[in-house]
Amino acid sequence: MGTSYETILVAADLDAVVRAVTATGAEAVVVPVADRRVAVVPREGDYDVADVRPVAAAVSGQLRCPVLVSEVSDSDLVVCLVYRDGHRVHRYVSKVQMAVEWFEDDDGRFRAELDGEVLPDGAPVPQGPAGADPAAFAVFAADVADPDRIGVALRGEADPEDLVFAERHHESIMRSLGLPTAALTVGYRHLAVDRFPGAMRITGRS
Repeated sequence: MGTSYETILVAADLDAVVRAVTATGAEAVVVPVADRRVAVVPREGDYDVADVRPVAAAVSGQLRCPVLVSEVSDSDLVVCLVYRDGHRVHRYVSKVQMAVEWFEDDDGRFRAELDGEVLPDGAPVPQGPAGADPAAFAVFAADVADPDRIGVALRGEADPEDLVFAERHHESIMRSLGLPTAALTVGYRHLAVDRFPGAMRITGRS
């Protein structure tokens, strides 16, 4: 069993993030990680999975700021989604081949589907990362963004272990943004609030 977790990074002030997350009704821990950079770690639901995407969309819409969702699945896959004004504007997948879903069509043949699109018959399944665009991530950097460093991290070239363990890969991406990683690479169920100065627990709509 590998490592899995879901986190959110918001490029806004802590107080504004707390109000926006509270308005969603989500239970979460909110942690300031840098100036105008706030980690939000929502509580998991069924199967220890947190439904982070609706929270991210709502917060980005309320605050009119960029929001980054990170989903790490079973040490195999990193998916990052960028939201602006309530809408998803970018999708990054560390290993496209792991995100392909196979299904049996009406004619009895198995086909591959990726991000809602069915691949043409006979088309090779894409390999490696997709959406590894440093510009999409640069807005979340704690200081001046380094596109080269971000690109290396997104492509999994910073460390050979990044291509083996998704949690290592995700941590490398967060480091490339100049961010402390502890609150951005842990699930709610494993997060010790007292480890993080300024952390707040939100218990739902008030």
